Amino acid sequence: MKIEKLHYFESVARNKNFTKAAKECHIAQPAISHHIHSLEDELGTPLFIRNSRNVSLTPRGEVFYEEVVKILKAYEDAVMKTKFSSMYSKGKLSIGMYGFSSLNILDATVSSLKSKYPHADISFDRCQDVCYANYLLEGKYDVILAYVSPSLTLPDEIAFKAIRSCPFGVMIPKENPLSTKVSVSMSDIENSDSNVYILDTHTDYLARTSNIKSSRIKSEDDMELLLITGSLNRGIVFTTRHEAQEFRNSTMVFRELSDEGIMSSQGIYYLKDHNNWVLTRLLDYL
Repeated sequence: MKIEKLHYFESVARNKNFTKAAKECHIAQPAISHHIHSLEDELGTPLFIRNSRNVSLTPRGEVFYEEVVKILKAYEDAVMKTKFSSMYSKGKLSIGMYGFSSLNILDATVSSLKSKYPHADISFDRCQDVCYANYLLEGKYDVILAYVSPSLTLPDEIAFKAIRSCPFGVMIPKENPLSTKVSVSMSDIENSDSNVYILDTHTDYLARTSNIKSSRIKSEDDMELLLITGSLNRGIVFTTRHEAQEFRNSTMVFRELSDEGIMSSQGIYYLKDHNNWVLTRLLDYL
């Protein structure tokens, strides 16, 4: 039994149509029909129930389909391993992280990747978000895990894959009257006397969408510095619940924004035209 027959069978079963499968597999419809009939003869059982519009799997066809999907996946993995066999002992992936909770997002994925490819050398380092493009273009990092700014523009060479999204909330000093509220509105923050601390990638967005005086808006290009500086200066800090939980500052409380706030999206940045097999597998796992 040739592997091509399994590809043809999987395509017909998934598309439930011989014409669509033939187009997807780049062969003529009579040819793919012939291969399926040949496969059925080889197995000694019909795999499809055919009608004028589409096809469906027989009970035995469904059992065969489940196993074929596993076989094709194993075949693709074998091809990938063979193709990059000379690189597997020296495959490296350097990940630049931004924010306290960054590693939590990739932890399960990287663990699975290392389990399957134990020789892959995966390293982590802290980076500053303002240097996304330079860090990647200069080869300092293969991947940067960071926040997405509403106003951030990156070169065409850089791709982004979103992983997690959540709204920004605020961390407030316990002595601030706003800390007693269940949730805080932008109006509350605008009317407060406290300075407001936010990531520099979101400063322009906050200035455009709120009436907070520019003199009150303080920015940092690093999440850790943002939380520490905002806490020391007893200001209101825009951050996420994830980061607030990691920061664990007993003198401040986290509050959700009651009105529509700034969304915080996290994901990975990487070069579109890369030749790093570890990065390729990481993207497959996400």
